Amino acid sequence: MTVQGAVHKSGILLALVSVGAALAWNRSLQGSGSILILTGFIIGFIASLVTIFKKEWSPVSAPIYALAEGVLLGGVSALLNAQYPGIALQACMLTFGTLFGLLGAYRMGWIRATEQFKAVVVAGTMAIGIVYLLTFIANM
Repeated sequence: MTVQGAVHKSGILLALVSVGAALAWNRSLQGSGSILILTGFIIGFIASLVTIFKKEWSPVSAPIYALAEGVLLGGVSALLNAQYPGIALQACMLTFGTLFGLLGAYRMGWIRATEQFKAVVVAGTMAIGIVYLLTFIANM
């Protein structure tokens, strides 16, 4: 497994999530959001279990999981957007845009996965997790 291979596969899976989310978003606006959310959740859950226990099936189960989770995310985002206009679209665009941008930076060689880079990413992730945990506790 190479970094380039991981970048390509991540890009394909992100595209599948985006397609599933866009389709579910459009269908949710027509009134079938709840069934899409449930369907995406069930198929995604089954695909994740298959991937966990049969890793050799991941070339098939990973794209199924990506599409299902896209449907789930698109349906939930459409419902949230109906309650809080604009919030879900901004969050999805920023998340997908950031990942597409980072995958492009990896692809072009602007970012290298050195030990120092890995340590910075782990420290940043831990810091975000701690902030989320403290925010959750403070809100209780």
